[in-house]
Amino acid sequence: MDTKKLDHLRRKLDEIDEAIIKLIAERQFNVEQIGNVKLDTNSPTRDYQREKQVFDKVKTHAKNNHLDPNIAQQIFELVIETSLSKQEIQKVKESNYGANKSALIIGGNGKMGQWFAHFLSSQNFDVHIHDLEPLSEQHNFVADYKQIELNHDYVIVATPIQKSAEILQELIELQPSGIVLDISSIKSPLRLPLRQLADSGCKVVSIHPMFGPDIQLMSGKHVIFIEMGNEEAVNQVKQLFKPTMAERIDMKFEDHDRLIAYVLGLSHVVNIAFMTVLSESGEAADLLSKLSSTTFDAQLSIANNVSSENPNLYFEIQKLNHYSPTTLNALSDAVQRIIQMIHQDNQTAFVNIMNQAKNYMTQRS
Repeated sequence: MDTKKLDHLRRKLDEIDEAIIKLIAERQFNVEQIGNVKLDTNSPTRDYQREKQVFDKVKTHAKNNHLDPNIAQQIFELVIETSLSKQEIQKVKESNYGANKSALIIGGNGKMGQWFAHFLSSQNFDVHIHDLEPLSEQHNFVADYKQIELNHDYVIVATPIQKSAEILQELIELQPSGIVLDISSIKSPLRLPLRQLADSGCKVVSIHPMFGPDIQLMSGKHVIFIEMGNEEAVNQVKQLFKPTMAERIDMKFEDHDRLIAYVLGLSHVVNIAFMTVLSESGEAADLLSKLSSTTFDAQLSIANNVSSENPNLYFEIQKLNHYSPTTLNALSDAVQRIIQMIHQDNQTAFVNIMNQAKNYMTQRS
């Protein structure tokens, strides 16, 4: 092997890589300038027609340079997502919605609590944190919220579901002057304290951010809003998310847990069951990864994310939702029927349920 030639080619690659990074950095600088123009003209952050134009041009350039167009599009999908994230952060900061406003986050050192702390701070809120104990060098920590005047514009309850019910009950006596915001994934255990808190005269809004704390871009993500008798308070909370690309969905309290039993409960338990079968199979994880298929890799990626989440929260999502038995029993029934089809060599029934699933998915826009 000609090692000198190999070294020369590798150095050439290094030079190309450096040039690519410089071009991406230059592109990101232009993205910031475009973001400024969008802010000045009150234009939306995302323009799908423009994105299509970019992808069409990129694929044409790729073909002209003998590069797989699909690979080129995948690369630019990441580049555009990064650009959108940058513009969204820029828009959130420029909103300055939190100027001269304050927020107390109870459970603020948890993952979602920290997400809200960062999100509100970026809008210039004066954010205070209460939790079991402060983080290292945390200067905005409130040791006991029951010993201070709760005159914050927002009091956000970001604790485990059962604990949130207890805190909401305490707030009835404390009577905070601002909006009390609950972000729990399951609402049934909070029905009574939320109603009582609203009936006591407090401004109460219940929301459910349908994303985790690692989110970078809110385009395509959803935030559910549940009115607890104060429409103006709901509109104020929606204002927090106005600079983002998140879709804001209004929902009735009584509908939330039924739908979440499918969206969260069912999807969680399917992936937990998948990982349980693998972990108890006796087959080595590295061996299976070498033999993996496209479907297996995709399922493993999702299941790995689920298994890395807080198991106590995921248990609460199953246990505290009154609708969980419905979805869990339906899942068990579906698995048993599939097993029976295979044992009975009933290919027709098996094809029918797959076609039924295919038809169901065509309804999704």
